[in-house]
Amino acid sequence: MRRFWDRRAREDAFHFVDSRLPYREPDPERFWRDGEGDLRKFLEIAGVEVEPGSRVLEIGCGVGRLTRGLAERAGEVVALDVSAEMLARARQHNARLGNVTWLLGDGSTLAGVADSTLDGCLSHVVFQHIPDPAITLSYVAEMGRVLRNGGWAAFQFSNDPRVHRAGHHTSVAGRLARRIRAGVGRAPRGVDDPAWLGSAVELGEVEAVASGAGMRIENVFGAGTQFCVVRARRT
Repeated sequence: MRRFWDRRAREDAFHFVDSRLPYREPDPERFWRDGEGDLRKFLEIAGVEVEPGSRVLEIGCGVGRLTRGLAERAGEVVALDVSAEMLARARQHNARLGNVTWLLGDGSTLAGVADSTLDGCLSHVVFQHIPDPAITLSYVAEMGRVLRNGGWAAFQFSNDPRVHRAGHHTSVAGRLARRIRAGVGRAPRGVDDPAWLGSAVELGEVEAVASGAGMRIENVFGAGTQFCVVRARRT
């Protein structure tokens, strides 16, 4: 995953963080504006309010698209990503954020974050790209470890196995044409890689792992879809 995301950061970091943006046509103003809008909508769906002065972790921060909004709401943000290249760009684009710690993750745990030290954990459009459900479940367990009693976790993952098949919505001819364009730098590369296609996770498994980590599931939105959002709380 680290090699994949390092390459995507060098290729077009803004597009791979928000693939709704045109490839190799950066629009920084839209990128950051939409990031604030997506954060607001995600917190509303999850039913979470980031309290002033709270300490919050973001898993899969990329170049800091949502981190900016979190930093405005929280007292301190720990922004974790598996890609050193993404984090380098995050530091560059967000140098003014004095309350953010950028942390390089190991790809399956929250190593570097101490037990019971966080008021909240957040992850948005990250777990759906992870190629092995066991890794996503490891992160769920780790959230239970790092949260204080009463702390919340809000995270999105996929419940729909169909969307993780290569070319699931593209014809054979379309996939071939896309590969040709990617080969000459006119289309994104790596979209058939397992680290982009990701994997679906069963909601029951998430619930079981959360419970084992001392968390109670309080809210589920979008079960059975690619955009399943869960709010859990450390008990």
